[in-house]
Amino acid sequence: MRHRHLREIAEHPDCPGEILEIVYRDLARLHGWLGNTSAILRALREDRRPVRKVLDIGCGHGHLLAVIQRTLGAEVVGMDLRAPRNGASRAPVLRGDAVRTPLPVCDIAVCVCLAHHLSEAELGELIRNVARSCRRFVVLDLVRHWIPLALFAFLAPFIHRVTLLDGFVSIRRAYTPAELRSIAFRTLHGSGASIRHSVAPFRTRQILDITFEH
Repeated sequence: MRHRHLREIAEHPDCPGEILEIVYRDLARLHGWLGNTSAILRALREDRRPVRKVLDIGCGHGHLLAVIQRTLGAEVVGMDLRAPRNGASRAPVLRGDAVRTPLPVCDIAVCVCLAHHLSEAELGELIRNVARSCRRFVVLDLVRHWIPLALFAFLAPFIHRVTLLDGFVSIRRAYTPAELRSIAFRTLHGSGASIRHSVAPFRTRQILDITFEH
């Protein structure tokens, strides 16, 4: 499947706030159904060192932050291009571009379904930026392949039309496993960082797990 760089409806600056609220709720449910939230929690639990503070990049309205805080008891902070509406997030969320903005010092940074929004150069810059403030970076994203594209269609009755349409676009924009691995290895060549990559059955997600040499 060829890479398609299309804009998602929810990315448009004029997307109504009430639609964004629905999309974020749908995404929180989708990440639960697909096992993405569990995969992030498992990665955090398996860390060999204490995880006291976690940064969620592209956190939206902070659903994952709340789950991490409630489940693991860690301090959490988010960063997103859009600040949540008042009361939408119980966790602190900073507004900024994580590719270029200095990030808060944390043990681990995570980002879920953000990588496909970035160009190869931007994703490389994000990885380097995270390395300056965190000892580990867990990147979970979609896989560009016809199997997840076909499977996603079965969710149509359960999610808003905007979420569905944007989901199709997201899968077409995503990196293949080979592409994502290549970006990470090129970016971190010679740095001493440890890179692990895994792909879930039916290519429903891929995880890039980077431990920096701190």
